[in-house]
Amino acid sequence: MKDDSGGTARSLSSDPRFSLPSVHVWDGGSWSPEESAVPRETPITISLNGSEFITMLATPEDRSALAVGFLFDEGIIDTVDQLVSCEETAEGVRVEARGVDMATRLFEQRVLTSGCGKAFAFARALDAFGAVGRRLPEETPWVKASVVREAVASVYSTGSLYRTTQGTHAAALVDTAGGIVTLVEDIGRHNAVDKVIGRRVLEGASLEGLFMVVTGRISSDMVGKIAKTPIPLVVTKSVPTDMALEYAGRLSLCVVGRARGRGFTAFTHSELIDPRE
Repeated sequence: MKDDSGGTARSLSSDPRFSLPSVHVWDGGSWSPEESAVPRETPITISLNGSEFITMLATPEDRSALAVGFLFDEGIIDTVDQLVSCEETAEGVRVEARGVDMATRLFEQRVLTSGCGKAFAFARALDAFGAVGRRLPEETPWVKASVVREAVASVYSTGSLYRTTQGTHAAALVDTAGGIVTLVEDIGRHNAVDKVIGRRVLEGASLEGLFMVVTGRISSDMVGKIAKTPIPLVVTKSVPTDMALEYAGRLSLCVVGRARGRGFTAFTHSELIDPRE
């Protein structure tokens, strides 16, 4: 795959923070001026094989990863071998890919998901169950509960953009020893999932042997994205929806929520996790 992410894109600011110098903070009956950082929100248009495909609102860094991860997670492309080029432009990202049947993809029945109107998700709810190659790891338990707990604490304290702005989501890929392999942040939780998977796809790296830690609610469309990968476990401090759990149970995905302090809840496939310390 040719990566042409140079030229104009290199001159664009990819700083995900924007500084507001004239913010006033109320403190005990008076206002005090201070400078405050907020996350940047940028329209990023993905063009596929010469046609504008979708415009997403995201933080400006990792745009190629966002584009490729979105196309992969939504089933538009299936392997990195389909990618011919991925070029960042002033407007967004231009992707050329082989073997994409746009006539079929664009006119399928679509479901409006809970992802703030952005995600395509699956054409119909039960299409999720057609995800290829989904199965639990052959050996269970697969990961220790203490590793899951420590990974959550690490991910939630690592995001530099969140620490600065208090206004972003994160998604991280973690190995079974608890090491953070890849972590990204974005204003949208779906964008963060697309970006973290997209990075691995662009690197030609495997997603085997990794689990995902995310911030925010796990909804059915989030499960649908992860179901395109071999990732067997997703963890959050928040909670899943009932439909997310229905999908996850049938798609061999372990969903862990309410991961706070020393405890968490395994909503599906708890056999993946060794509860012993």
